[in-house]
Amino acid sequence: LHSHSINAMLATLISDETFRVTHLEMMKGVRGVGYADELVVPILENTAHEHDLAGAMAEAMERYPKTQAVLVRRHGVYVWGRDWVEAKTQAECYDYLFEAAVRMRQLGLDPAAKP
Repeated sequence: LHSHSINAMLATLISDETFRVTHLEMMKGVRGVGYADELVVPILENTAHEHDLAGAMAEAMERYPKTQAVLVRRHGVYVWGRDWVEAKTQAECYDYLFEAAVRMRQLGLDPAAKP
């Protein structure tokens, strides 16, 4: 799935090479991730044309084999799953986590810090 979610786009602006969060309930909705784990989503730099992301996308998927999402800076997110139902569920969880992280930063909190 691909989304131009404002939450995903803003998450790319508060992160460097990767988006990272921990100890947030909705992490449990992402396959292979638990509450106390660190969820890591790679961030690609945007390009003028979407098809130009293919090489960087493949590299990010190889470098981060546990992820089911890749963010594109100032653009949005790609999310996948075993089927469309899992992809949709994970997309909803990722979007929640992106929004939570942005709001936490606004409050001066680090979403990647253990409580």
